Amino acid sequence: MSIEWFGEGCFKITETGNRFSVLTEPPIRESGLPTPRHKTDVVLNIFSDLSDSLFNQKKKDAFVISNAGDYELKNVFIQGIILNFNKNRAKTAYKIKMEGISVGYLGMMNNKEITLEIGNFLSDLDIMIIPIGGGEVLDAEGAVGLIKQVEPNIIIPMYYKIPGLKIKRGDLENFLKKMEVKSTEQLEKLMVKTKDLESWDEETKVVVLKHL
Repeated sequence: MSIEWFGEGCFKITETGNRFSVLTEPPIRESGLPTPRHKTDVVLNIFSDLSDSLFNQKKKDAFVISNAGDYELKNVFIQGIILNFNKNRAKTAYKIKMEGISVGYLGMMNNKEITLEIGNFLSDLDIMIIPIGGGEVLDAEGAVGLIKQVEPNIIIPMYYKIPGLKIKRGDLENFLKKMEVKSTEQLEKLMVKTKDLESWDEETKVVVLKHL
């Protein structure tokens, strides 16, 4: 499995051999960041308008998932859980099981949405992709608290300040300080295999990706 980041909450998670890929939450226009044009099998949206439809549709060449539920596509399992409702709009977090590796994509979760139900949903994660920038998403302190509760093997931060971003976000350095990470390199792509995690004896590792 490989994981690449395109800024904000946009990641491409790809099965070994490019057999299957998932794209999460493309950047909104107001962010100032470009939308990746890669072909992908599934697009995960964290927001949905319930007044339109509760059903998912084939859009262009990708299957779009915008709601809670259980999905299976080509031996990749995706589960969505509602974080909250605001009028007719639902916000969702997802769990992706690919190649035996469980990836939690928390979307735009905020501090108030950390509940026992959410903790249980995330309890078996190998990799957690978590917002840290504050404001409408988790801040560094809230993110660290959830990480300590879930104890995944690998953490990938998102929704923080990067060059070219027009939305105000908190600094990555504040999160790293609270995680007591003294130094970390930025990777263009995270490569993970099941065997890497089967004998994992490290503490939770923070992986910082370059935005592409």
